[in-house]
Amino acid sequence: MTTSTIRTALLVDADNVKVELVAEVIDRLQAAGRVLQHRRAYGSVQKATEFAALSQDHAIRFLPSTFAGPNATDLALAIDAVELVLRQPVDEVVLVSSDRDFAPLIVRLRELGCRVVGFGQHGKTAQDVERDYLRVYDEFHVLGAARPASRAAASKSVAKPRVAKVAKTARPAKPAVETPPAPPVFPAEVEAVLAACPDLRQGRAMRLNAAGKALHDSGVLKKNGRPSALFKRLEPHFEMLPADKPEQVRLRS
Repeated sequence: MTTSTIRTALLVDADNVKVELVAEVIDRLQAAGRVLQHRRAYGSVQKATEFAALSQDHAIRFLPSTFAGPNATDLALAIDAVELVLRQPVDEVVLVSSDRDFAPLIVRLRELGCRVVGFGQHGKTAQDVERDYLRVYDEFHVLGAARPASRAAASKSVAKPRVAKVAKTARPAKPAVETPPAPPVFPAEVEAVLAACPDLRQGRAMRLNAAGKALHDSGVLKKNGRPSALFKRLEPHFEMLPADKPEQVRLRS
């Protein structure tokens, strides 16, 4: 199945992410050619107003929760996610949330044969949550700007530098031209793997099964070829984690 024919359900936990993050996720998905067959957001009645403009611009169906309880929104999203996968031709669910309670839902969707991609918000997704989600999602990304520098650091960065006095007869030295480092050169087989799995070239870890699918689709691996055997053979260039029962693979630095 080509990227352009992947039928995607976008489900947003509006109580846990900002509007700007959802807009960024939609831009990424559309740039990747995803067909957003379902677009739904779940949140409190107050959040419905905050998401009104985004929902209108991107045809998102906002489903406000009118029930009491801290998990009412999460339950509504989980019920819809399972129902969509069971009743509709959905190939992929994109879940936008920083809530760690969705792990059982993600596992269940994958058991049903659906690919699950997650997006969390920087500052709301703790490192332990991100680590756990990397084990259950097919892909998980944390979006959002990094923390701003402190005021003291900012003031130092804009402070006017002191200029040393130069004798009239002295000529200013020419600035040194830095030569950019040459990109690493890999064997042809490693280059073929990196071409099929661009996330590895970017230094990001991939789930072993996702890398295997990409390698099969690109023809690097034959029909019965095992990705673990390939990466084991190319161990000087790739590292599988954890070592005892590998679930992920990454390019060695």
